Amino acid sequence: MALNPVNKALRQKAEAEVKSTPLSPLDLTMDKVKSLVHELEVHQVELEMQNQELRETQQLLEKSRDEYSDLFDFAPVGYLIIDEKGTIANINLTACHMLGVDRLQLKGKPFSAYLMIGDANSFFLNLRRAFNTGILENIEFIIHRKDNTNFNAQLSGTVDTNPNDNNRFCRIAMQDITEIRNMEILQVRQEDLEKENIKIEKYNLELEKVVLERTKELSEALESEKDINDMKSAFISIASHELRTPVTIIMSSVILMEKFINIGDYNKLDKYIQRIKLATTNFTSILDDFLSLEKLEKGIVRVKKETFDMFEFIRLLTEEMDSILKPEQQILYSHEGNPSTFQNQKILHNILVNLLTNAIKYSETDVILNTINNNGELNIFVKDKGIGIPQEDQKNLFKRFFRAENVRDFQGTGLGLSIVKRYVELLGGSIEYVSALNKGSTFKIQLPERNPPLF
Repeated sequence: MALNPVNKALRQKAEAEVKSTPLSPLDLTMDKVKSLVHELEVHQVELEMQNQELRETQQLLEKSRDEYSDLFDFAPVGYLIIDEKGTIANINLTACHMLGVDRLQLKGKPFSAYLMIGDANSFFLNLRRAFNTGILENIEFIIHRKDNTNFNAQLSGTVDTNPNDNNRFCRIAMQDITEIRNMEILQVRQEDLEKENIKIEKYNLELEKVVLERTKELSEALESEKDINDMKSAFISIASHELRTPVTIIMSSVILMEKFINIGDYNKLDKYIQRIKLATTNFTSILDDFLSLEKLEKGIVRVKKETFDMFEFIRLLTEEMDSILKPEQQILYSHEGNPSTFQNQKILHNILVNLLTNAIKYSETDVILNTINNNGELNIFVKDKGIGIPQEDQKNLFKRFFRAENVRDFQGTGLGLSIVKRYVELLGGSIEYVSALNKGSTFKIQLPERNPPLF
């Protein structure tokens, strides 16, 4: 049986030792022979035990090698052993499966053959750096499989030396990170979609805002158009009735005056002259209402206040109103506080003319006008004991062209109180009223002397 080099060397050494100390036959007694035989038997048993241990150790080594081989081949990560030239010295089954090539076809082949074009140089540079530093840092490449499909691979490893031939090699772990990169791409796309959704939501909100604004503008325009149409209809109605009435009175009075002049009866002319004056005043009042409303609607009325005496102002106003007072009817005026006030005379004149005209028109008794000027505020009260305003009509009192049910037989445009309210607000004041059917009405106006705030 052939001996291995180690056992062969031991055998040669033992034979040399025996030759150097030969035994004399005379020295071999029976006891020595027995002792030598016993020693040989003991050594024989020891050798057999050592052989058994060696066999068991060999079995364990083979088992460990098989386990290592299984761990190496079936690890969840691909493992490659690559030399300094980039050639595959060994590779596990997982890496073979990743590349789609048998192990026998991979050993001895350059790993760069499975890299995408342009990545080979980068791989060699990283591999050279690894043999200098001892570590292959994490690098990523796109690996080209045999079936022409690709996957994203992450490589990392360490450099070691073979003790038998002192050749160095790099142990590389290869992991398929395609799913990770796909998830990252999906995440980036998701983030981009979320950003786009935020932009779309913002745009929708802005669009909704624009739509609401445009809708509001359109609604206001339609409402304004409706108001204009209502005003046109109301104006036509008033023009056909209210304006015709004073014109008819004037025309009929002129015809009768001509008749009495022809017959020389001049005593009756004064009656018809007064009728013409009253009709003319009514006609002018109607036109003034429309002109005032138009100016207020267009915002061309400007407030310029001045200091004036209330007593003189009211005296001239009541003289102006005398022409429409009924027989035995008066305007009873009283004032409290500072007689000097700071207001716009023209606007205040229009307010009081409208209120006093209504009070005179809708009552048969005296009209009470009271002014109080204290602490920079002017309060005006206009009170009558006339027909009053029905409760159900009071909510619409300041609307344009509105006329209460109990004033249908009275001449008017339905614009007076609407104009009064607009004038009062223009001066920064407020208007209130208390009215009861057949008991009369009281209107209260509060006007600050300071200018109203600008908005």
